[in-house]
Amino acid sequence: MPETTGRRRFPTPIPDRARTASLAFVFLVLLLAPSSVGAFSSFSTTTATISSASRSPNSEPPTLDTPGDDDRLSDNDVFRLESLANNAYTYNANLSADARRSLLEKHAPTLRLHPRDKWRPADPAIVYELSTIKNDNRTLVMPEETWRGNNVSDAGTVSAKIVGQVVQVGPGGKTYLQYWFFYPVNGCQGFRISIWSGLRSFIQECAENFEWCPMAYHNGDWEHITVQLEGTWSGESIDNTPPVKAVAFSQHAGAEWLPVSGLTFTGTHPHVYAALHSHANYATEGTHKNIDDTFGFVSRISPLLTLGAVSWIQIADVADLGSNLFLSEEPWGQRFQRFVIWNTWEDGIYDWTDKSDWRDYARFSGYWGDEIDQTVILHPPPGVTAGTQLLATTRGAQWLGVLNKFVKKHEKGPKGPRQHRTWYTLDNPPP
Repeated sequence: MPETTGRRRFPTPIPDRARTASLAFVFLVLLLAPSSVGAFSSFSTTTATISSASRSPNSEPPTLDTPGDDDRLSDNDVFRLESLANNAYTYNANLSADARRSLLEKHAPTLRLHPRDKWRPADPAIVYELSTIKNDNRTLVMPEETWRGNNVSDAGTVSAKIVGQVVQVGPGGKTYLQYWFFYPVNGCQGFRISIWSGLRSFIQECAENFEWCPMAYHNGDWEHITVQLEGTWSGESIDNTPPVKAVAFSQHAGAEWLPVSGLTFTGTHPHVYAALHSHANYATEGTHKNIDDTFGFVSRISPLLTLGAVSWIQIADVADLGSNLFLSEEPWGQRFQRFVIWNTWEDGIYDWTDKSDWRDYARFSGYWGDEIDQTVILHPPPGVTAGTQLLATTRGAQWLGVLNKFVKKHEKGPKGPRQHRTWYTLDNPPP
């Protein structure tokens, strides 16, 4: 079981049969793709700069020009962005707390969670109260009993309070609603491989989905969506609010905007599919490719190093129920064959629009989760095609420094919503 220090203790690695193979493969890789190695092993950093110009509500949203992590802004960056946003937007011209709550509840999403996801959502205020803060005063250490989140009911539903904000007049003169969801754990990275299956492979693609630990695993996970309304709501009848125009879905370090024509609703509530373990948000069911050039290098050499058993490997967000899926561990409790439903408005919404209403957990500017070591890549789950060869290939790439983005020695949890750039830029909405 996990340790109470916040470090996840993964299953004991198998005897390292792949070590010798991976070192041998390194020399072959260097011969085959030296330019690729250089392309993916070089990273640069620059100093963050923020425009100081005030903006009108019809101008572009505030921007923070930095290649750094969007979810770990410094206190100075937050202060500057907050000042820019206050100049650019109207947060609360004439909306009462009751009016904001009604508006947030009206368009809060209904989430579809994968039934085999063992990392469920939780109430961030409760988790904060149950946690301790390390001596650095910057790191929240969540107790083990909170890590799996809230229990799923016998009816296949889950509940937890979420965080929201209302921007009454934002970019383009429109009203924006933002909803933030907290999961105590972001699970291991999902992957999809195309496998050789004899003659069947000529007729249709044969693929497998699986998690691969501990890549991308970390404590604490904040996800969100941003809802753009057609116009501005001035606080009149809740039945006369402007209709939804578009919704942005958070996906790892970015977000995808989709028009209302590409969305599904239950009444006024947009449907959101949360991917297995990563909790990246999508508008549709399916296995969604997470295109990342860093892991593309591994994909290019996989056919050779697996002797054709694997045609390619891609990072994937699994949000469907029909694919072959291999996991190292199943969730606790009852098994479901359908999505777990989370109606995010049912438990209420913490409204963070008015700064004077913030409690301690809202003011906390540190890391939501202690650091973990992601560098000991384990064997893929049992049943995955060519698992040992894939492990050798990936460890070789790790040795070359190609996978520094995915495996870090001291990976801390993210900071809270106010330390995310998107809290202020509103995901850079379309006109």
